[in-house]
This record gives sequence, structure tokens and C-alpha cells, in this order.
Amino acid sequence: MDRKFQSLTNGQVIDLIPYVKDKLAKGKDIKMYIGSDSQNAGKYTIYAIVIVLHYGNHGGHVIYSRKSIPRVLDRFTRLWKEVEDSVELAQFLEANDIEKPAFIDLDFNPDPKFQSNTILRSALGYVESLGYNVRCKPDACSASYVADRICK
Repeated sequence: MDRKFQSLTNGQVIDLIPYVKDKLAKGKDIKMYIGSDSQNAGKYTIYAIVIVLHYGNHGGHVIYSRKSIPRVLDRFTRLWKEVEDSVELAQFLEANDIEKPAFIDLDFNPDPKFQSNTILRSALGYVESLGYNVRCKPDACSASYVADRICK
């Protein structure tokens, strides 16, 4: 995976695979969530992808990657890239002997009033067909919420 990841705690750039393996080995009841979000800002589209390591009732830890590309004008293309980023990260972790995330969180709304609803069913079907558990709003609050904050 060709992305630079950082710890949200201190901004330190990390080596993703050893870092995640170490964090997971240090705890018992750790659940991992993956989520992405994007925002158009001026001439650019900003994408954020996050890994949330949730330590049961003892807080959590966030690892993230943020990148800007030339503005993506087509909404479907921009939103589908969020899905692809999350799946790519989950598959990369799995290929490096890290367990599947508890959930891949999608920042899409089941309410037809919202534009993200247009790709919700396709995204859910795609992610589930690859063997991942998936959540969307309002249940997908941890990883997708953090990714939203990192985009801004």
C-alpha cells in the first residue's frame, strides 16, 4: 500500500504493519475498524482513511492517512473511491497476517434525502461480498466519523 500513515495521538509517521501488529498484540479485547471519507475543497479532493483500534471500555487509538488529489468532480467516483480505499486497506492488512477488521464503516446515509444514498446498496453489497462486516450511518460512527474530521 502506497500511503503514509500517522498516529493521531502525536502525528508520528509510522510503519503500518509492524505498528498495528504491535498494538494488537498488547491488548486482549481490541476491535479494529476501518473507515474513509472525502471532501472537495477548492481545486482538490481530500481523502482520509483511518484505522480505529478500540480498547473495549478503555478508549482507543487512531492511525490515519490523508492525501489530496486534483478535484474529483463526479460524486459517484469520489464516493466510490472511499469504498475502494477502505477495502484496499483491509486487504493489505489481511495479506500481512493481520485479522479482518470488526467492521468497515461507510460514511453513507440510508436516508434517500442524502446524496450518498445513491451508492449505498452497491457499496454494502461489494464490501460484504468480499467477506467483511460493514456498517453505514447511523451505526458507522467510529471510523467514518474520525475520517470526516481528518478531511476537514
